[in-house]
Amino acid sequence: MDQALSNPNRKTGFANTGLIWLNLILSVVQISSYATGYDGSMMNGLQSLTTWNAYFNNPTPGTLGILNAIQNIGQLAALPLCAIACDRFGRVAILELGAFVILLGTALQGAAQNTGMFIAARGIIGFGLAFNITAAPLLLLELAYPTQRSPAVSIYNALWNLGAISAAWITYGTFRLENNWAWRIPSLIQGLASVVQLGSSFFLVESPRWLVSRGREEQARLVITKYHADGNPDDPLVSLELEEIRRALDFEIESSRGTSYLAFFKTKGNRHRFFIILAVGFFSQWSGNGLISYYLTLVLDSIGYKSEKSQTLLNGILQIWGLVTSVFFALLVNRFGRRTMFLASTFFMLVTYIIWTATEATYETQTALTGAGSPAVARAVLAMIFLYSLAFNIGWNPLQVTYVIEILPYHLRAKGLVLYNLFVACALIFNQYANPIALTNIGWKYYIMYDVWLAVELVVVYFLFIETGNQSLEQTATILDGTAIQEKLTDEVTQDSNQKHIVEVSTNPEFKEV
Repeated sequence: MDQALSNPNRKTGFANTGLIWLNLILSVVQISSYATGYDGSMMNGLQSLTTWNAYFNNPTPGTLGILNAIQNIGQLAALPLCAIACDRFGRVAILELGAFVILLGTALQGAAQNTGMFIAARGIIGFGLAFNITAAPLLLLELAYPTQRSPAVSIYNALWNLGAISAAWITYGTFRLENNWAWRIPSLIQGLASVVQLGSSFFLVESPRWLVSRGREEQARLVITKYHADGNPDDPLVSLELEEIRRALDFEIESSRGTSYLAFFKTKGNRHRFFIILAVGFFSQWSGNGLISYYLTLVLDSIGYKSEKSQTLLNGILQIWGLVTSVFFALLVNRFGRRTMFLASTFFMLVTYIIWTATEATYETQTALTGAGSPAVARAVLAMIFLYSLAFNIGWNPLQVTYVIEILPYHLRAKGLVLYNLFVACALIFNQYANPIALTNIGWKYYIMYDVWLAVELVVVYFLFIETGNQSLEQTATILDGTAIQEKLTDEVTQDSNQKHIVEVSTNPEFKEV
């Protein structure tokens, strides 16, 4: 594969029009992450708006939990169908289905007349989002140019912050309207990503791996030729990619003991995969990030930043910081080990959270004793929030989806991603119910729970996570099954490629003359 990728005759840079078009197509797929980031930041912003609170009768912490969690409950309802749908109908069709359902939900959300209608709309958004965010990373990984796969999926998750930035600054602008359009406009604009994806439906390209799995190998060849080899059917990369896909699929069918979810418990390697997916799903949401993703308003209230202007402004600045840092580390995923980045991220999150807890406790204690906390301590809390965001973005933001997909063979890839989304949704539902109630009732003491939990995460990552960097897609999917299986797969691909090369040489007139 390395030799094929380094083919000196293949055009590079702007001369390679196929690769340029491919990355434009992938950019449409990547904005699926925009929708999830927009949602959390929008709900943060809406909670700061006087008009939204008044329209929905000043929601209690319990009601806030329902308003946020219902989106993830909608996801849970759709998740059992996502893997089946992606494998049967293709990645593109399910991506567009999800975009259509999200668009319906956002229209209903923007037109909501009461709390029940708003809750129903958010449930519909969650239902569509489940299909959309299951199909998107699969399509990215399976369609991207081989050397760009990991950065493409890592940037996908990092673009969560792009949606968060949009929502934060939109609500910062609309709070000045002082009427119900202050919250209706951000609610309606949430459907922008879906409009773009539906409008681009005729230009999207299906995954070559899915096409081969459905017996449509010639179509897969055309896709790889056009977008990976810049239209050159004789480029050795075309044959090698197809052979790698074909052999991997054949081998996985032969060696797998069924493709149901029970397959995750039938071999040692698959059980290891399951527990990694479980850890990534829950740790990605239970690391304290839920406090600033959905309830930044409550955190800022606790340190004296209570005005609409200051809260929406800080939310906007924090999201820009998150986008810059997450994209920066996403571009570095091929330069450092996955496990190294996860360990560094978790360690620095633990350090910043401990300091955050101490400064939050100091401020709340000062407020209880004197009626007002120190502005310097409040600024220290803000600094820890920004440093925590940086620490989270070292590994957990860019790598969680990339890592989950990399450890999975093709026949378990869609199901594994559904499990990941299931664990994320379950973690979020718990967070969205518990966080506002705990923050309101016990204040800074709640942060201690996250300090302890982050220490547990550090231990689990150290002993459970494996390194998957610098491997081809098919090789990384077999690491957990042992070296014998990995070597067998590699040998079969190499032998078949050599046989093809011998046939090509023997039938070449120039060689016959010699």
